[in-house]
Amino acid sequence: MGPTPPGGRFLHGVDWAVKAGVVDEVMLGTRVRVRRRRQRRLAAASGLAVVALACGLWFSRRIFTPAPMNAASAIVDMPQRMTLVDGSVVELKDDSKISVAFTPEIRRVALVNGEAHFQVAKNKDRPFVVVSGDVEVRAVGTAFSVQRTDTSVEVLVTEGRVTLDRLPAGTGGAEVNAPQTGAAPHALITLDAGNRAVVDIADTAVSPPLPTVQSVSASEVSQRLAWRVPRLEFTQTPLSQVVTMINEHGQERISLADPSLENVRISGILRADNIETLLRLLDAEHGIKAERRPDGEVVLTRGR
Repeated sequence: MGPTPPGGRFLHGVDWAVKAGVVDEVMLGTRVRVRRRRQRRLAAASGLAVVALACGLWFSRRIFTPAPMNAASAIVDMPQRMTLVDGSVVELKDDSKISVAFTPEIRRVALVNGEAHFQVAKNKDRPFVVVSGDVEVRAVGTAFSVQRTDTSVEVLVTEGRVTLDRLPAGTGGAEVNAPQTGAAPHALITLDAGNRAVVDIADTAVSPPLPTVQSVSASEVSQRLAWRVPRLEFTQTPLSQVVTMINEHGQERISLADPSLENVRISGILRADNIETLLRLLDAEHGIKAERRPDGEVVLTRGR
């Protein structure tokens, strides 16, 4: 069985949706720039591709309808997220698909296609296993991502440790339904947090070569899994609403010291876990200053 919750959560009368790429940028501007951006969205698909490359952004394949020229809107775009019956949390990128088959002895999930990140609930007596192709990833309580392509399976560990096993030939194809549990896997390697490995599933040799373990820096992990971070898109959105959305989906808390700032209008795309560019541009374009309090709260005030 595979729950399929909606891919995005819409807020406050959303009229269209745009998904940002992996850059941590906010584009803020005047009504003129907003108007031009809307006109570009009405251009041909080739024109949109050029704009996307020029801005360092990529747009989702969703069909979206432009809002009226002066209408305000806001949207939060985030990956599919589901909580399994054992409390483990799975996030799915784009159109990825999983199949779940839990028993009292083992928790098994098959990644049929795409990429998923798993935050596993601890249970030492009931291992958590992800199968993709003929690759089996086994954990107890940890966090990791698995990405499947036509020729390979990549595993990236973000917390704890996992083991990679290779199932006997012919057992991996049952993953769309309930994965098999009787075949003993052939142990490959152990992966600790901050490491990744790519297993070639196209290699049909009896004893395929072991995958190479690569160390991945924190910045590389952040970039590699940027798809998990909610993207906030604003069109002439009041700053009060922007702050509310950042507080709900981001890692920092913002407040307004001056009520007159509530109706300052913001347009742009913001990665929810990085507000620094937003703060700089609020200062440059609206004279709004940011003060960081000892408790970590960011307070916005009107510049003197």
